[in-house]
Amino acid sequence: MTSLLRLLVTLMILSFSAEAVSLPETNKILMENRLLESELRLAKRPDIYIILNFMEKRIQIKAKAIVLKEIPIEKAVLWGAPVQTKPLTLIKKSVFIKPGRSKIRPRKSDEDSKSQINAFEVEDMPVRYRLTFNDNIWLYVRPKPEGFFSALLNLLSSLKAFIIRPIAIISSSLTRDSFSEIDIYLNEKDAKFLYWASPESLQWIIYPAGYR
Repeated sequence: MTSLLRLLVTLMILSFSAEAVSLPETNKILMENRLLESELRLAKRPDIYIILNFMEKRIQIKAKAIVLKEIPIEKAVLWGAPVQTKPLTLIKKSVFIKPGRSKIRPRKSDEDSKSQINAFEVEDMPVRYRLTFNDNIWLYVRPKPEGFFSALLNLLSSLKAFIIRPIAIISSSLTRDSFSEIDIYLNEKDAKFLYWASPESLQWIIYPAGYR
């Protein structure tokens, strides 16, 4: 009787262990299904959309489920509440100095007809900025530090975030709204391209939702 009881207890322990091992895999499958369902909603449209994948450390700019460009992420951190794996709308792009065109004045008749067209180019875009999405989600983009000055600016940006972040978290808790802040580091060229390729109202998906 004692041996039988011991066997039953052992089987129960093994059963609980098996459940504990399979649970993360089940969660992963559920999250992947949510990602596929969310992307399917966007892929039905003709518009470009962006998927930020923490697990694979990459950003994909896509259209009709076809990858147009892939950007590697050097580092990514999530603060605050987990982000749901669903389409998010880019509401606002914030930067200290916005890129702008020079004023185009009418050409006089005696001036050279060959004139340069002032247009935005990728090289004119900023490397440090904040993207604001619905559901109180902030995405900070910073360049990978490649020298003392770049590292110093990143440090100042981080210190500023440490001041603003607690205020936003306290405010969201008082209003019972969720708040999430994401920091990602890219190389300078990719940071500029992402700003250039992300007009306001663009749809994004951030995956997986609870990554830290």
